[in-house]
Amino acid sequence: MKKNITVKVPGRICLMGDKVDLLGKPVIGMAINLMMTINYEENKDDMIEFYSNNTKERTKFKVGESPPTNIDLSYWSVLYERLRKYIKKGFSLEVDSDIPIGAGLSTSAALSIGFIKAINQAYDLKLSKKEIAELAYLGENIDLDIQCGRLDQYTETFGGIVFIQTHENPSVEYLDIDELPIVVGDSLEERKSSSILNRVKNQIKEKDPITLEAFNVIENCVYQARDAILRRDYSKLGELMNLQQKQEGILKADTKKILELCNAAMNAGALGVKQMGAGGGGCIVAIAPRKQKEVAQAINNAGGKAWIFDIFKY
Repeated sequence: MKKNITVKVPGRICLMGDKVDLLGKPVIGMAINLMMTINYEENKDDMIEFYSNNTKERTKFKVGESPPTNIDLSYWSVLYERLRKYIKKGFSLEVDSDIPIGAGLSTSAALSIGFIKAINQAYDLKLSKKEIAELAYLGENIDLDIQCGRLDQYTETFGGIVFIQTHENPSVEYLDIDELPIVVGDSLEERKSSSILNRVKNQIKEKDPITLEAFNVIENCVYQARDAILRRDYSKLGELMNLQQKQEGILKADTKKILELCNAAMNAGALGVKQMGAGGGGCIVAIAPRKQKEVAQAINNAGGKAWIFDIFKY
């Protein structure tokens, strides 16, 4: 057993396919060089302590007891229950994240993955990347009943740019590319993703033809974007991003602020831009070869917050 462990997990962006993983459809994710750090330290007694430097939340309980699930660190609580048969000693687990909470860059999946990786190392469980990603997904989707697909967990566990088949037998294909000239912009508005996601899921359940056709278009964009990325065809990738963003409007998942940031990015030289996540606010991503600084400045000037990220690879 290891007594002191430090784990780092990247944030992620969705390059193409937002929401279609709800139906087990393929998506393209990119791990980014914005990190969450989780420190594990074995305790001498049988007490377990969770602590977040970001929210200042602290939870303590004994080995064998059930931790509360009505807390920000509930991702750890449910995963502790899944892994408790392996945990024999007390420990302290602390998180410090550079990934902004609530911006749609997937702090929740990073929390889950970091917990599993720490326990995996501490008890030498020899879990594979796929097992870690799937366990993180089950904790969110099944235990916490969060309406998520597999994009976040698999992108952050595998790293790089990945084409993910998100059905019940998930698979991951690395796209062999070392850099991608993207800009990410946060709309800095209160997100309404849950209400939009619930509405869209109901529309899918009711077989709404407009919703299903929009999803079909997005799915086709994912396959074409995979080939465009491998060819380094950024013009085509931009065209596909714009087409997906049109579907977001059809799904009524965009906001006035998101559209303003998209327009600002395009006017500054981006080849294409789309929102990320469920919708109702959050972040956009633009493809902008040789124009990243100009696009970032335009997003900032339009009232957003821009980042230029590199691909994170393990």
